[in-house]
Amino acid sequence: MIGTRKLYGITRIDEKDIEGRENKLQINLKYYKVKLAMTKSRIKKYGIEIVKEEINKRGKTKEKSKIYNITNNEMVIENLLKIFIQNKVTPIATNEIISDLKKKPELIYNFKG
Repeated sequence: MIGTRKLYGITRIDEKDIEGRENKLQINLKYYKVKLAMTKSRIKKYGIEIVKEEINKRGKTKEKSKIYNITNNEMVIENLLKIFIQNKVTPIATNEIISDLKKKPELIYNFKG
């Protein structure tokens, strides 16, 4: 199995995005498209990785979420990444949102972001 990871997009959450939050806060979210190629079968499977970097007055923290083998359709994974970027999805919510979207796949297939 051979894998590659490509940065797909970046977004930021700051205090204006969080209701009631007045402290200095900056959260950077990086979204990656992950492609796994199965060498014998030549099947490509796509997944995502999200990296959250939070900077506040106490310092810097980093959190990651990796989900592989979501689909073999590149358009689906790109639409999913667009949805995540538009809605500023963080690593902690990734599994739940993917689970919800699998129940209504038309939301991914018909997404025009």
